[in-house]
Amino acid sequence: MKYGSGDDGTTGLLGGVRVPKDDPRVEVLGTLDELNSIIGLARVLTGYQDLKDTLSHVQKSLYLVGVEVASIGTPAYKETVNEGMVKELESLIERYESEVHETQGFIIPYGAVSSAVLHVARCVARRLERRAVSLKASFYVSKTLLAYLNRLSTFLFILARVINARGYVEEEVLKIKNMMHD
Repeated sequence: MKYGSGDDGTTGLLGGVRVPKDDPRVEVLGTLDELNSIIGLARVLTGYQDLKDTLSHVQKSLYLVGVEVASIGTPAYKETVNEGMVKELESLIERYESEVHETQGFIIPYGAVSSAVLHVARCVARRLERRAVSLKASFYVSKTLLAYLNRLSTFLFILARVINARGYVEEEVLKIKNMMHD
């Protein structure tokens, strides 16, 4: 492996395109890497094998997201995030949502350690989505990619809630209406 090719402040995208390390595509890729690492931490911390397996599958899917992002604006552009991936996340959301009650306010990120880590992952997923939306000012970004990122944060939110529910950790719910009358 050749080291030092980025010493000039550039990095490579697909197709051999070199861009500054603060290029918005690199920002998206860095945020994606951060999210994938946090999801990995949540996998280590949860004791539920089905959630470990599901999170592992999502982590692998995130590499397809990375391939698409790394090809945006290059001759190697390829849409790798497909409608099936979005539908799969929707199916997972529905599957796990059945384990939690409907929210009656704002859920305060809290509870089991793996749940709290998934709340952090959800926040990073939202930042990833915002960064991907920002790319649209300069590059074509597929609607399917944006839909996937939107579903991803919802999925992580639901899993955080599921872990607390399975562990009988009562959620802290903030009801703004009640606060305004106190």
